[in-house]
Amino acid sequence: MLALGLAVSGAFVAAAAVAAVVAIASDGSSWAALHLALAGAATVAIGTFMPHFAITLAGTRAAPPTERLASLAMLAVGSLSAVLGVTLLGAAWAAAGAALVVAGLGGVAWHTFAPLREPLARHHPVVAAAYGTALLELAIGVVLGGMGAVGVPPVTDNWALLRPAHAWLTLFGAVSLTIFATLVYLAPTVYGARIRAGWTLIAGVVGIGLGPLLTAGAFALGSRPAVLAGVALTVIGAFGQIGYVLDSRRRRGPYTSELDWRSVSTGHLLAGPLWFAAAMIAAFVGLALGQPLAGWSIGLLALPMVAGWMLQELVGSWTHLVPSVTPGGPAAHARQRRHLAVAARPRLVAWNLAVALAWGGLAFNLAPMAFAGLALLAASVGVAVAALARSLVASR
Repeated sequence: MLALGLAVSGAFVAAAAVAAVVAIASDGSSWAALHLALAGAATVAIGTFMPHFAITLAGTRAAPPTERLASLAMLAVGSLSAVLGVTLLGAAWAAAGAALVVAGLGGVAWHTFAPLREPLARHHPVVAAAYGTALLELAIGVVLGGMGAVGVPPVTDNWALLRPAHAWLTLFGAVSLTIFATLVYLAPTVYGARIRAGWTLIAGVVGIGLGPLLTAGAFALGSRPAVLAGVALTVIGAFGQIGYVLDSRRRRGPYTSELDWRSVSTGHLLAGPLWFAAAMIAAFVGLALGQPLAGWSIGLLALPMVAGWMLQELVGSWTHLVPSVTPGGPAAHARQRRHLAVAARPRLVAWNLAVALAWGGLAFNLAPMAFAGLALLAASVGVAVAALARSLVASR
């Protein structure tokens, strides 16, 4: 089930990369690429990882595969329908897609929390609260976006302020909170350390859990002081997240084999939070300097948030998990690790250099620099998706 979810998520990543190239070449809108990455890849990844990690932490049994497959199918088909509805097919398809995604999120919530009610389940309230908040944020954001796409008057009449609220509920809120809640378990596991609570964990959960919620509500109300307070709280959460990952790295176990494979996973998982913090600081500075609330959009922050943050965490996660959760014996899993580690260090450096070049080039209107960064980023994403595909085939 995890392998299937990762394959579908990887396909959405590839589709988003193609859509981004087409948009750049034709000087068109990046909306389709952004939503293929977020509504598609991120949402399917949430549906794949969230029940898995919740059940792993609790030590309970997963829901039947057919039920989990149905939830993933609703998320994937609904996301694709929503994107095609807005870009090509019309509002009815967008509405149906949004409804399917919300239904799929309901299934994910059931598969995540129902097993935790078993008598012998281990309880991890911080992760459970983060996952529950993220699902609620995502469902509200999807409903809000669907109503805007369909043309519900109260939403469309106030879309200039509800559009940023939609972004802060989904990408800055739900997706980012899910990633951090997953890192609570995954980062120590990847580094070979024990999970340890501390001020960094508390700061990360409170900041990333409450900051985007406050920001979204403040945007909807048009209150700049509250928006700045929400973004500032998210910045605190971003630094708490960096501190938590660095603490896990500081306590890492000794590695004596497969260092390239480990460097891909640990490198992406560490670099992602740095880009998230950079994006939050940039958002705070822009709003503090008087950037208008009405009509605020993610804009250039899409590069660090999607490419630097979300996709890096996704690649780091699947690099570590695929050899652990797919069928096959030790020999097949060793082949998978070799495929996932292809060009390990150059790819990691190229990915982060690409984000820096593309973000800086677009911000300062340096076209050659931006083009070089985007081309290098497309190549890095392509190598990562190809490595995932080869590793999944190698498990058969």
